[in-house]
Order: sequence, then C-alpha cells, then structure tokens
Amino acid sequence: MPKLADAHHFRKIVAGTCMILAPALFLVSAVLAPSSDNDAGAILGAVAEHPDRFYISTVIGIAGSVLLVPALLGLMHMLREKEVAFGHVGGGLALLGAVVSMLFWGMALMQWQMVRGTGDRTEMTALLDRYMDTAGTAVFFFFGLALTIGLIVLALGLWRASAVHWSTAGALALGAVVLQIAFFVGTEAAWFVAAAAILLVGFATVGRMVLTESDEDWEHTPRFRGFRPAATH
Repeated sequence: MPKLADAHHFRKIVAGTCMILAPALFLVSAVLAPSSDNDAGAILGAVAEHPDRFYISTVIGIAGSVLLVPALLGLMHMLREKEVAFGHVGGGLALLGAVVSMLFWGMALMQWQMVRGTGDRTEMTALLDRYMDTAGTAVFFFFGLALTIGLIVLALGLWRASAVHWSTAGALALGAVVLQIAFFVGTEAAWFVAAAAILLVGFATVGRMVLTESDEDWEHTPRFRGFRPAATH
C-alpha cells in the first residue's frame, strides 16, 4: 500500500481518473435518459414510459456529479503556479455549480417517484409544474450557470498557462456551453449527449496527461509541448 500512503501520487491518480470517469458517466446517463419536451406533463410521461431506464440514468448521473468534484479540484491544482486567479475564480464557480447540480438529480428522483404507485397523474403534473415555475425553487436552476462560467474560466486559464492545447481548452468550454443550452432548451436527450461527449473529449485529454505525468511534474503547472505522434508499425 505504499502508493496509497503517498499523498501527492494518490491525489494525482484520483484527479486524473475522475477527469475521465465523470464525463464518461454523464455520457452514459445522457444516452440512457428518455427524451421529452420541457413540459411537466411530457417529462412525467417519458419517465412513466421508461421508469427503470430513467432511474438507472439518474443514479449514474449522480455518480458522475460526485466524481466531477475531484476532477475540478484537479484542474484547479494544475493552475496553482500560473494563472492562479483563473484557477481560484473558475474552480470556485465550477464547484458551486457542481454542488448545486445535485438539486437536479434530486428532482429527477422525485419525478421517478411521482409516476410510481397510485398517485393521480394530474395532481403530480400540477405539483411538478409549480415546482419548476415557482421563483423560490426556479432560482436555483440558474446556479447551473456557475458551472458553465467556471469551466470556461478554468479552460481559459489552462490555455493561457500553456498547460493544454487550445483545442482541449476549447472542448472544455464548448461542452460547458452546450450543457447550459441543454438545461435551458429542455430535456431533449440529444443536447445532453452532445454536451457530455464534448466534455469527455476535453476532460479525458487532460486526465490522460495527468495520469501519465510524473508525481514531480504533477506538483507544478504543466507545459503542453504538443501531441505525441501516432504509433507506427
């Protein structure tokens, strides 16, 4: 167990692994999620049609949100020496958005329960409609913007610090923007699939770099020196 006792190595492995697993789980969750219009009745109808699939999608999404936290902390760590302000501001906003995103998964579990049992569908639809449109609860949906803005700031910081290729930073920023569009446009699964796929490209590229660098390099802001050439036979 010597590697587990090595704090620097352990943090590096956790951060790099979570950078890959978190968006991968989001992608699986998005693929499994049933699609519907952004309307209380349509949402509950889609959940009722595929309750088990919806539940599995939600559980996987929750797992992805949990792993997103150490992934974001890993991005902040990479900016500990260069573009520190970008790391602090972007990381703080992204972590706020990631924590608040748990409210969305909580609402999803509530929707799953609403279609089970003998509850009146009309009453359940009215309840969900009030929940979505009441200012006291709807205001928290806008906290999702913190994740989007935070990821964009982190991506900009990583690019300015020459820690990643511009395309990797662009994937992180673009994925965050598409994810925000998905939340505002509705519950069409295609938007979430696209967002998760783009985020996976960006996060996994950084995660692979973190996992393959030495423990000594992990303690400093990395410098991108180009992609490795493809292996030839």
